[in-house]
Amino acid sequence: MSAFALLAIAVWTAAAPNSLVVASSRGERQLAVRTERGFPAVAAAELGAVLSIEATAPRAGAVTLSAAGRRYDFVLDAAYFSAGGRVFGLAAPAYVARDSVYVPLQFLVEYLPRLAADRYRYDRARSRLEELPGPPVVAATGAPQQPRAVESAPAPAAPRRPLRHVVALDPGHGGPDVGMVGPIGHRVFLREKDVTLSVARDVADELRRRGVEAVLTRTKDTLIALADRGRIAAADSASLFVSIHVNAANPHWRNAAGTRGFETYFLAEARTEDARRVEKMENESVRFETDAHAPSGDPMRFILNDLAQNEHLRESSELARIVEDSLRRVHPAEANGVKQAGFAVLATSYMPAVLVEIGYGSNYEEAKFLTSQSGQRRLARGIAGAIIGYLAEYDRRLAAGTNGGGGAHR
Repeated sequence: MSAFALLAIAVWTAAAPNSLVVASSRGERQLAVRTERGFPAVAAAELGAVLSIEATAPRAGAVTLSAAGRRYDFVLDAAYFSAGGRVFGLAAPAYVARDSVYVPLQFLVEYLPRLAADRYRYDRARSRLEELPGPPVVAATGAPQQPRAVESAPAPAAPRRPLRHVVALDPGHGGPDVGMVGPIGHRVFLREKDVTLSVARDVADELRRRGVEAVLTRTKDTLIALADRGRIAAADSASLFVSIHVNAANPHWRNAAGTRGFETYFLAEARTEDARRVEKMENESVRFETDAHAPSGDPMRFILNDLAQNEHLRESSELARIVEDSLRRVHPAEANGVKQAGFAVLATSYMPAVLVEIGYGSNYEEAKFLTSQSGQRRLARGIAGAIIGYLAEYDRRLAAGTNGGGGAHR
């Protein structure tokens, strides 16, 4: 975790009250503020006893909070939420414990009173969050009446032309940057740069057969700077960016040769030691580049990139989830789950973007699968199917007017 993130959590924890008073026309109640994860949070179910706040059951690592009829979307264990087509950063994430959803105190006392100022007010001196009554409905006689739901037939939607989607496929490594080699304990027969290019070509063929345009950041064994890969995608008006890589176990692990499985990442701060390990491994490709191509270490440049990426966080995490679900049906090994890390290759792809580690080339059986024609085609069908599924779902949400912004069309 970065020093900035640790500082933000420390500030919020130090300033947090031990309890939060919530009040509405239904009464008043004092709720416990928990710090079991190292940061202050409140159970959503307890909020709903007094306030018009309700959380959906967690699904696919996400939860939606409805507050006075307004929607706030959280990715569990990710420090941000989205509302009204915008993404907002948090010092700490929403999470689930003991089958209950916990919401960061920061959301309740900082964001909610600001984003819904007509319905919520926070008194910091009294640690009191108050829900204000909604505006009354005025009848023809001028007498206020209680609001009531009015259903009306929706206006007929204008016919929509199918959106044009272009998918950028990024075969990891290339040229002098071989990537990982494997497997461990056997004759080396896998080079990451060869597998990623072959699988990316197969994914492109699958997409084109299904009517979706596909471009590759490299079409042959050549070195492309990490910072240039996202720019290539943008130059081709890409809607999505999918970077394909092969994982490698740390040779010092107890059972390094036996480690296997696939995982999908989106761009955010790495939250586990293993995610940081993979991030470091993939970002080391920069050593093959000239100084002119190397990404800047300027902290302000990182912050600006982070702000530009924020609008695509939710879409990227959703794409990663769909890729994981799709690969489960074609991959012989287990899914290691959706993760997040600060991959340089994703930092300049200002669109929904994921990095897929399609397996461990350090594992003998998995290396055979990754280098076989049948294995590569199965992986390609899984990745292409996920992309098609994501685009279909995105188009459906867009047609229904429910897309949260930062979407996958140009």
